[in-house]
Amino acid sequence: MIEEYPVEKRLDLLPLFKNHNYLRLLLEGFLREGIGTLHVNNIDKPTVAMAGRKIIYFLAGDSSDPSVPEFLELIETQRLIFIPNEEWLRRLETYWEDKLKPYPRTKFSSENLDINHMQEIQKALPEGLVIEKLTEATIKNISKQANNITRLLFPSTENFIKRNFGFCILDGEKIASLALAASPIYDKHFEIHIETDPAYQRKGLAMISCAKLIEYSLLEGLIPHWDADNEPSAKLAMKLGYTKPEKYHAYYWLEK
Repeated sequence: MIEEYPVEKRLDLLPLFKNHNYLRLLLEGFLREGIGTLHVNNIDKPTVAMAGRKIIYFLAGDSSDPSVPEFLELIETQRLIFIPNEEWLRRLETYWEDKLKPYPRTKFSSENLDINHMQEIQKALPEGLVIEKLTEATIKNISKQANNITRLLFPSTENFIKRNFGFCILDGEKIASLALAASPIYDKHFEIHIETDPAYQRKGLAMISCAKLIEYSLLEGLIPHWDADNEPSAKLAMKLGYTKPEKYHAYYWLEK
């Protein structure tokens, strides 16, 4: 029988998730911040674990364990599933058969990001728009999607702004585009989230807001990670100076 693992002991399970290399900071956020759920097959000696929140799940441990189907039963359709190896993929394929679908993503390296390049990009900011750091006032105007992103790992937007940072391009009081340090900062590393209001797309604003966020990060000695879930995001990463694209798959299952 699977059980909920005690929140105060979650960090003890980091070694069980050691083979997860994708969206690692999001996974660590679930464990370090005590957010979401963490189920195990045995409280005292867990060999299988699943961390998750809202639409994302991370599976770890022994994929051949008899308890695995109990874990998979908890995952609703159209939830993203991250697994550490091919053995887990085979187990998912056996369980869901042709209902299992791949979700392509691309991870990038931050090692060649350049401050001068970021500053040059920002010169293209259209006249009449301004870019500034998110504050407690402006963060109240972020979109529902951006709010949901911050709430994945932060209890509130107020908590986010106290601990993290982001930049937005403003047209008056309206947020045209924004870039966020969307995960808690661990050992100077964090994940980026970006978005642009549909009315302001195709104006290069996403690139400009990201360039500002990256410039600030590099000046502060921080390392912004980029993990793209679509081709436009991957192309933007390359234009910003991210390198070494590594394609991989998350998975989800879909009722026919």
